[in-house]
Amino acid sequence: MAAAQLAKILHGKIWRFFGGIKPAELKSTSAAPIEELPIPTLITLPLERHLGPGSEILVKVGDKVKAGQVLTIPGGKRNVPLHASTSGTIVAINEQVLPHPSGFTGRCITIKSDGLDEHMPPSPIENWQEKSATELLERIRFFGIEGLGGAQFQTAAKLSSAIADGRACNIFIVNGAECEPVATCDDRLMQEKAADIMQGVAIIKHILQPKVVIIAIEDNKPQAIAAMQKAAGNEALVRVIPTLYPSGAARNLIKIVTGIEIPYAAHTSDCGIVVDNVETVFAVKQAIIDGLPLIKRVVTVAGGSLKQQGNALVRLGTSVRFVLNHYHLNPERRQRIILGGPLMGFTLPTIDVPLTKSATCVFAPTSKEVPPEDEPVNCIRCGRCARVCPSRLVPYQMYAYSKAGDHEKAAKCGIADCTECGCCAYVCPSRIRLTGQFRKEKAIQYLLKENAWRNEKARERMRIHQEREQEAARLREEKKRAALARIKAQQTLQAGKGASATATVAGAADPELAKKRAAALAAAQARRAAMAQGKVAATGVAAAPTPDPELAQRRAAALAAAKARREAKAQAQAQAVASTTEQAVTPNAPAPMAALNLPRNLRRGDSPKQASIISAPWPEPQVNARTPNKVENPPTREIEVSKARYHSILAPGSNDNSVHKLPQNLSKTRNK
Repeated sequence: MAAAQLAKILHGKIWRFFGGIKPAELKSTSAAPIEELPIPTLITLPLERHLGPGSEILVKVGDKVKAGQVLTIPGGKRNVPLHASTSGTIVAINEQVLPHPSGFTGRCITIKSDGLDEHMPPSPIENWQEKSATELLERIRFFGIEGLGGAQFQTAAKLSSAIADGRACNIFIVNGAECEPVATCDDRLMQEKAADIMQGVAIIKHILQPKVVIIAIEDNKPQAIAAMQKAAGNEALVRVIPTLYPSGAARNLIKIVTGIEIPYAAHTSDCGIVVDNVETVFAVKQAIIDGLPLIKRVVTVAGGSLKQQGNALVRLGTSVRFVLNHYHLNPERRQRIILGGPLMGFTLPTIDVPLTKSATCVFAPTSKEVPPEDEPVNCIRCGRCARVCPSRLVPYQMYAYSKAGDHEKAAKCGIADCTECGCCAYVCPSRIRLTGQFRKEKAIQYLLKENAWRNEKARERMRIHQEREQEAARLREEKKRAALARIKAQQTLQAGKGASATATVAGAADPELAKKRAAALAAAQARRAAMAQGKVAATGVAAAPTPDPELAQRRAAALAAAKARREAKAQAQAQAVASTTEQAVTPNAPAPMAALNLPRNLRRGDSPKQASIISAPWPEPQVNARTPNKVENPPTREIEVSKARYHSILAPGSNDNSVHKLPQNLSKTRNK
């Protein structure tokens, strides 16, 4: 940090952040002292922020527990253990409704109080000034200290990140602005516990070793300012800042008291600045000096629907219904219960939800204090939301992209940088619920990123699986080849041993056979050599075999007999055909074979069956039968007989004088 900038900070210069609004304060409960509420019958402790990879629930249904007893072992560095806020019996570990605007459910541990409120023995750290930062941070984490200003970020992780890797913390800011309307829990805590808060500041100073410690308080809290100035002395600078919403946001508060504007892509610890809420600092003091885990917190209970209002010290896990009944809720017909203040809070879907570490206020307004929400109309693009946005965003563009489902463009507009302060919705003339839409869009963006991360992890696992499968296949193939090589080597070795043994046994058993084989091999080699040279050696080659005369005579006799049989068969067939053609021709007999235009296979009469078909008489044609259009191979004999009859009828010199009628099929004129 530049020396000139540090000099301005020490001199007390105040800067102004961009945007902001000035709503009605509604802080009438700042004069009400902190009241510890009675022990409720049932305590419900959500496990959502206390579990992670490798986490473990240490209790089961039916176990007896005491206040301050550890119920879970956190998994991961960002989680803290969960402690029982009173003594009693574990009656359920199941899904229950969480304090969320959508009414989400989550796993919870339910404790039935025994009314004794027995505590675990406290374990304070003696001479904490002599302990290292690591030891103190370990105690802060395992005593469940988280941000109590609303963000609920783990305090030990925030402090350790500021000094990790040799980094130095320049400025430590205690956030006492409490800019949210209605909420006065921090104001009242500073009035009553200023000395304890300064002890917590001293512990954090010992851990961070900052150059400057600043306690920032809005000017609408005069009693708290006076109390902190008295308790701080020279240990810290108390800065009174203007009342402007949302000056309590970490980046805005840093801008106000240091003039440094933190980029939204970076953390405040990256710039050497750490901001913690006053109640968080008070919880650090209780963990280190008193040895008590975080099991209680101060909550403002206000609203016109309550007969009494005030600041309550409640045990974590107490239901909203129990708190409202204690302050005598007189509900209207359509009563709204807001958790967290009118601007940054949300309407609860049910009052049977537990109070957690992030709960700062329970607001039960009348219809006059918070009128019913009007139906939103279309955006007129007046630009008021952009002028009051402390994050320098353009809310109407983000809203348009979010409503259209264009999540990519909504992300490019910087919706992740939205602090959900509610300034845009407060000034919108169209009464558009911008903050609610942005919360929904940010949840969708978170789910998209988580799905993308899971898909990437799945692809990585698939790639590793494929590589592992390929390596396993390669090893199997190598083992298979090695096994085959071993088998072949064994077979070759066994075959060689068997051949040697056989040759040895055969040679030893029959020496004469071995000599004959050697002679045959020599003769074969000689023949091959002679054939290669084109001549046959005179000796050493076997002569060609001589023909057998008796075998030749038998073959010739068989050939002659077969030839005689074929000739006899052919002669018999010729005689049969001749006898058929020489038969006498009768009036009803068919024409001879030569006159018929028959197919070749039928004319030859190669078989007795064909011959019988050829010799069969043709049927007598009918006079009145209808002549077909075309007749293939018509019987010539019948045609000649018909022509003769026709000429005899038409002859001029007929012996008889009678008139002969022509057949109907031969007459030139037919009856019409």
